Amino acid sequence: MASRQRIFEIQDYSGTRVVLGAKEWNNKIISDAPIGHPEVADYVDTIRLTIGEPDIVFESTTRSDTRLLYKLNAGRDEYQGKHLVIVVKYVQETDALRGYVSTAYLARGLYAGGKILWQRKNLLAN
Repeated sequence: MASRQRIFEIQDYSGTRVVLGAKEWNNKIISDAPIGHPEVADYVDTIRLTIGEPDIVFESTTRSDTRLLYKLNAGRDEYQGKHLVIVVKYVQETDALRGYVSTAYLARGLYAGGKILWQRKNLLAN
């Protein structure tokens, strides 16, 4: 997958390289509804920040290779108070584990069903 065009590649909170591909960005994430989330088009820098320094990370309840990374209260303007969610699928490649951004969106609440894999120190009481 090294030849794919990228919006960016960054190290995540755990040290794994994560890629946001141009195809996923243009054809899925910022495309029009029903599948897209064009409201995050101006959030590229916040998406990058969230991958590197999330507030909380959940394991997906449907896929153990997928994590949901949150930046709390990242929404701006009419999305004020919403959380930015980055969905990353992790794949074991021949040279290393690598993550690929599946989607990004703004949400009102936290992913209540998933197991918390990581959280910023003192974020949530146990």
